[in-house]
Amino acid sequence: MYEIPWGKPVNVNMLDGRCRTVIGPLDAMKCLQSEWPVRDGAYYGCAVRACNAALRHKKRPEEARAAFIAASREAFLTVLPGVEQEVKDDGNRALE
Repeated sequence: MYEIPWGKPVNVNMLDGRCRTVIGPLDAMKCLQSEWPVRDGAYYGCAVRACNAALRHKKRPEEARAAFIAASREAFLTVLPGVEQEVKDDGNRALE
């Protein structure tokens, strides 16, 4: 599966103090599935569905980004002001 980078990465301060930079819906799915502290919230489910839809090109990646940010706030994670530069490449990158 290929990553579809967001225009701006999302920097999230995790509960253990780490800063996690999420670059697109595939990266967000990995974060939601393996690092997320609250998995029973409505916004969590919405973010999972939105990221899956974006990866299948059924939703715009920016919609998935907005859902991921909402899930972050629901989980009491701090969304940090981050890198304001836009991601510039061909739009798709393979992630291992």
